[in-house]
Parts: sequence; C-alpha cells; structure tokens
Amino acid sequence: MRRAGLTHRECEVLHWIAQGERDAEIATILGCAASTVSKHVEHVLAKLRVPNRASAVNAARSFLQDEG
Repeated sequence: MRRAGLTHRECEVLHWIAQGERDAEIATILGCAASTVSKHVEHVLAKLRVPNRASAVNAARSFLQDEG
C-alpha cells in the first residue's frame, strides 16, 4: 500500500477500517484523537481515489492482490 502513496499511519487506519472499526474506536486503538483519524481517512480516500470507506477497503484488497 505504500506504493499507493499511503503513509504508515494511513495504512494502519485502513487496516482498522477493514476490520469494521469506526473512527472513535480506531482513535482509541491508535492513541490519538478521533478528528485525527477522520483526517487520515480523508487522506486515504483521496489517495486511493474512492468515495467511501467500503470502496477504500475494496481498492486495498485489489491492490494487494495485484502485488501478490
């Protein structure tokens, strides 16, 4: 996913999105503010050029399959 331009933290956030966690839950897990997680989610969506969280997870899965 780094090749897609995501930072390490954005990859972590995307991982937790794929696990079905909401921003507040991800914030607790990562030890940061929910607003920070929201900003990371915004960056993930923009970098992957997708409209929503579900599309981001699908894009990540496709991307990882292509790398494998």
